[in-house]
Amino acid sequence: MKYLPALMLTLLVVTGCDHKTPQVREAGAAPVAFLQSDSARRRDNSLAYEHTVSIELERDVLPRRMKEIQAACVADKTYGCALLDVDLRSASEIPSGTIRMRLAPAGINVFTATASKDGAIKEEIVHAQDLAEQVTDTERELALLTTHRDRMAEFARDKSLKVEQLITVSKELASVQTQLDAAATTRANLHRRIDTELLTLNLNVTMKSIDAQHRPIRDALHSFVGDFADAIAQVIRFVAALIPWLVVIVPGIFFLRMFWQAVGRRLARRAGG
Repeated sequence: MKYLPALMLTLLVVTGCDHKTPQVREAGAAPVAFLQSDSARRRDNSLAYEHTVSIELERDVLPRRMKEIQAACVADKTYGCALLDVDLRSASEIPSGTIRMRLAPAGINVFTATASKDGAIKEEIVHAQDLAEQVTDTERELALLTTHRDRMAEFARDKSLKVEQLITVSKELASVQTQLDAAATTRANLHRRIDTELLTLNLNVTMKSIDAQHRPIRDALHSFVGDFADAIAQVIRFVAALIPWLVVIVPGIFFLRMFWQAVGRRLARRAGG
């Protein structure tokens, strides 16, 4: 067993580097067909795809469409849709929303069509990240760890081991098993990113709805009370700032007038004499 320490050298874990492909942008006509062609021509086992789609809808349609997409993803059994994030915002009574989900490539076009029904797709961004090196490194790490674990398990079955040696081997075996489990989880996550795709739907209100929302006369009437109150408040602040000065200015003007009157009388007497 004098070679046992040499057999339990720590393994070198090689981590991969991310390699990203350029973003593919498409806007304007036939955006859904673009998604179809992209999914059809892609069958690389190392690319993880992310889709970002911007859609314009009518103001009253947008909140309802958010709920429809959310419900469809939760109830989906075909594409394995997993809802990641739902964010419905309302600034100045103009709603907007974002939904992020992960699903099978075939479902990208289906959910995009559902989201853009009675609306218009304004922008699409398709981003692919190459995970080939990460997958290769993870598989290599798993192979090395498996070999090391099997070797430690073989030593652990040796009846001639002393208690101290058996404890050392058992600790190393537990450590290797922990590393194996972590590497297996990493591999599962990598394959999940490759086998499924991330879809982000950005829903916004059409410019026509925004223009209709902003009506000058109605907006002015709605803000009349607030504007009037602000004006009164400004007058009060002005008067409050002026009062301390009046305490100084008014007596000053009175004494200045008395001074000029006295000067005038003295000059008049001197002129008469």
